[in-house]
Amino acid sequence: MIELNSHLADVFLAENGLSNFAVTKIAGDASFRSYYRVKTAKKSYILMYAPTNHEDTAPFIKINEILIANNLSAPSIIAKDKKNGFLLLQDFGDDTFSRFLSNDLNKELEIYKLAIDALIEIQKIDHHKFDIAKYNHAVLYREVALLIDWYLPFKKRNISISEVKFFKNSWIDLFDNLTKSNQVLVLRDYHADNLMVLPNMSGFKSVGLLDFQDALIGSFAYDLQSLLEDARRDINHQNREKLFDYFISRANYDPKEFYLDYEIISLQRNIKILGIFARLYLRDKKEQYLQYLPRVENFVLDRLKNTNLIQGSFKELLHCYIK
Repeated sequence: MIELNSHLADVFLAENGLSNFAVTKIAGDASFRSYYRVKTAKKSYILMYAPTNHEDTAPFIKINEILIANNLSAPSIIAKDKKNGFLLLQDFGDDTFSRFLSNDLNKELEIYKLAIDALIEIQKIDHHKFDIAKYNHAVLYREVALLIDWYLPFKKRNISISEVKFFKNSWIDLFDNLTKSNQVLVLRDYHADNLMVLPNMSGFKSVGLLDFQDALIGSFAYDLQSLLEDARRDINHQNREKLFDYFISRANYDPKEFYLDYEIISLQRNIKILGIFARLYLRDKKEQYLQYLPRVENFVLDRLKNTNLIQGSFKELLHCYIK
């Protein structure tokens, strides 16, 4: 984690009309970004610091504007300093879905349905009007290759050059099965730690959206998979099935096409996460992510056990790497 330059932050805040403020660090994410709560006598804000040698605030600003223009609850941007990597944001409070449900688990189905309602609104956005990169085969493979680059070394497993070639070709063949139509705006990290409960709003607008700067145009199954197969928290199995059915009943998609994409994305994204969490530990010394590995490994093993999409040597290879 790169430390905040408190002097530059103070200057930024003062230049935007804040005085007599207190700055307190709050929980960050798996990136180089860091977040701070800024309190004045009358109001509270969030300061995002994105160190410019690692991060860029422009994608956040762009997607934020798109979401707000489409009546979704992304935090208002009050002030920005792209040169130094500062954004001053509306404060959505402390109630992430995860924190809210830790106090009232009985509300899980209710608030996740609201998250699906918000997701359906996101997928209605006409993304063709915007210059947003596509989640193509190259991006999808680059992500699963994190398994080779980080997870296998973490597990102290070796892989031959011929296996790497087979691994790549097998994934590319699998990605060819993804539906070419039904491409939507994909926020990519649509899960309980990035969704906020906004009690003063109603319907899908009661879901506050965070961490969307990496959005791409991709599969209509991606964000639902991110929501229902959460690396950081367990969702009641019956609720997961009800929520999947709820999405299908509310969205105008062919169920067979959707489930085909969902299976592929489930494997791709969970394989990617294994690589990311191993990298966070090995490279960034963030040990807290190791606790989530067993859950994600189980997602992969369960999918391998129950899918007919992957057969033979490729299935055996993935199973060997993960078990």
